[in-house]
Amino acid sequence: MARSAKPWFCAQTGWWKVWQNGKRVRLVEGKANKKAAQEALQDLLYTARHNPVPDSPEQTVVSVIERYLEVAAPTLAVQTQRFRMMYLQSFSELHGWRKVSDCRPDQLQEWINLNPQWASDWTKRDAVAAVQTVFNWAKPKLVPANPFDGYRHRAGLARRDISEGEFRAILRTTGGPFRRKPTPGARFRQVLLFLWRTGARPAEAAQLQWQNVDFKHNVIVLQQHKSVRSQRRPEPRVIPLDPVVVRLLQSIQRRNEGERVFLTHRKTAWNKDNLGHRIRRAREVAGLPADVKLYGVRHAFGTRGIIAGCDIKTLSVLMGHTDTKMTEHYAHIAGKRDFLAAAMQRINQSPVPSTPPAIDRHPGGE
Repeated sequence: MARSAKPWFCAQTGWWKVWQNGKRVRLVEGKANKKAAQEALQDLLYTARHNPVPDSPEQTVVSVIERYLEVAAPTLAVQTQRFRMMYLQSFSELHGWRKVSDCRPDQLQEWINLNPQWASDWTKRDAVAAVQTVFNWAKPKLVPANPFDGYRHRAGLARRDISEGEFRAILRTTGGPFRRKPTPGARFRQVLLFLWRTGARPAEAAQLQWQNVDFKHNVIVLQQHKSVRSQRRPEPRVIPLDPVVVRLLQSIQRRNEGERVFLTHRKTAWNKDNLGHRIRRAREVAGLPADVKLYGVRHAFGTRGIIAGCDIKTLSVLMGHTDTKMTEHYAHIAGKRDFLAAAMQRINQSPVPSTPPAIDRHPGGE
């Protein structure tokens, strides 16, 4: 007779754990929380008893999500896993017990309505996409069809680039970049300057390590990057460094603070939250509108590239895109009236032929 599962405390991690299906599963943190660990174990066992096996013809929402997290999620980038897990956990808490055959598209809208903290349409759209991705992956092996198919949330307003004037206004709210002991604002300024002159993603700057920086060839080489999993043949992302960025990185390296290039004043890594907090504070101090976002610096790089005459294929490589479709989206020059007006003027200043070409009004006739 098999022994019943019992929670045990792992002193190394500080968590109560239990063995389930040959895996160690975390229950609760803290040695004093044994009772809470036992309760968490009962909840886990209840869910396991009511979850159908993968080959069962009748799946529940949580069984499909758990199978996805077990099989498909490990192939995703760590950041993508965390991003989707947040939404899938929330959806499971509301509808996890429900049979897939009883699910309807309007339940996605109900879930969105119950999470008013997701204020922007982009966030709501991402939440819906996370759930849709799971059930599209599950068909037809686990479920005959995606029960939520047909529901889509509208996209938010187009995210615009930061103008040069706005960027300079934000820089003025921060400290100088080349101090021996930079202030918290100065450290953020260094990140901003790096993003402005490289077009890198904020996450790439936050995770950048010195082992990725090649000062001999003045490039950054990233073996792991956002586009690597969508490439037919995985290739590293190469970010060329201009002299200004090289001097910036060399000044940071002289501080010898560890393996990460960019650190906060607490010597911790930058992330989405603290970068977002910094840009909001700088935006408020500078008196800029709420649609000035950190990712707008990357948008601005793409737009500046187009205006400077960089061809779309080269720009897509510089920005780390797998094809030019995304680059065309980022390099959104439709609103650049001065640039378009100058382009129109150049076209109309072209030499006019002295004799118009003859026009055959009766093609194929005599």
